[in-house]
Amino acid sequence: MNDPERLDLAKQRGIRDLLGDAFNLYFRNFLTVFAIGFAVILPVQAIVSGIGLEELTSGYRDSDDTAELLIPMIVSYLVVAPLIAAATIHMLQRLADGERAHAGPSIQAGLDVFAPVFLAVLLSGVGIALGLALLILPGIYVAVRWYFVAQSVVIDGARSTEALRGSWRLTNGYWFRTLGVIALANIAAFLPASIIILPLQALAESADRQVISLAGMILTEALTAPFVALVSTLLFFDIRARRSATPADQTSLPI
Repeated sequence: MNDPERLDLAKQRGIRDLLGDAFNLYFRNFLTVFAIGFAVILPVQAIVSGIGLEELTSGYRDSDDTAELLIPMIVSYLVVAPLIAAATIHMLQRLADGERAHAGPSIQAGLDVFAPVFLAVLLSGVGIALGLALLILPGIYVAVRWYFVAQSVVIDGARSTEALRGSWRLTNGYWFRTLGVIALANIAAFLPASIIILPLQALAESADRQVISLAGMILTEALTAPFVALVSTLLFFDIRARRSATPADQTSLPI
């Protein structure tokens, strides 16, 4: 069997290349990326939404209260997304080394660095929440500047506030590029996901079982979250390559 093609993480990628390469990596390694997403999301959502919010046993809920909306979002931000990002980074690094990527080692690698990633993401989340509470726009601004906190921890070995500073420095001068690429990645992931989730929600309503809707959410998030993580990590390396190519632009602003 031929060795897999070595992934080049050091090159600059245009927006089309970022999305195109992410799609190629996603489909060429579909079983691996889906296993990563599913292995992280299933237990987290089963515990938080299924047991904690009683979605495993309740009837269909046409509308959720504030807690039922916020709690899964917060857990996804603090736990699901960082774990998937860390595991995806490990997978891409193996591909960059010319090796085959496997879900098990990638998930384990994500778990190994979860504590420092969680702390850094928690700190960024507190800052973003304060910004949103003040005037909304500051929260959006810092959310983009701290978007690569998980990558800073896993790839650069940064810890705590150092990871925040690393992401802040990286995105200096690339704020709009980061916002635009991530927005496109989420749109590209959302459109096919809606094809899956909408029929399952209709089925949950007709059967009066919220667990069907929960299963649809777990499935769609397992399918879409790894794709966004792939785009994010490729963008991280793209911006780093661009900054290395233009040393004069490597000015940073204090947090």
